[in-house]
Amino acid sequence: MGTSSQTTEPAFTAPAAHRTSELALVAEALLALSAEFAELPRPYIPVWSSEARFGIQLMHPSHFEAWREALGLSVGSVELKAGGGLVWLAAPGNFRGIAFELTGHSVPLTQKQAETPQVADEASAVAA
Repeated sequence: MGTSSQTTEPAFTAPAAHRTSELALVAEALLALSAEFAELPRPYIPVWSSEARFGIQLMHPSHFEAWREALGLSVGSVELKAGGGLVWLAAPGNFRGIAFELTGHSVPLTQKQAETPQVADEASAVAA
């Protein structure tokens, strides 16, 4: 009579889980943000649960500019982005140790206009 060998399959190992408590710092930053900038236009704020990060999304460029200025983000940090037929402004930042991305939508440009390289006017460059 033959013997059967038992094979054991390796146990499934789940990746290390993030803890809900890790979002406490994000929540504290968002509470401080809403208190400190209560008079600014209300944004849509997504929170990434996989990392300590959030977004501040605004539906008009003027609202984006109000937030950019209030948060002390430099004009040079702003990028014009385009994709999927949409055009928006984006700037990275950090508030109370938590990374965020500020975005402003409804930019009145087509995707083609936004993707066209801009060339400085020689006369205005000389005047500057």
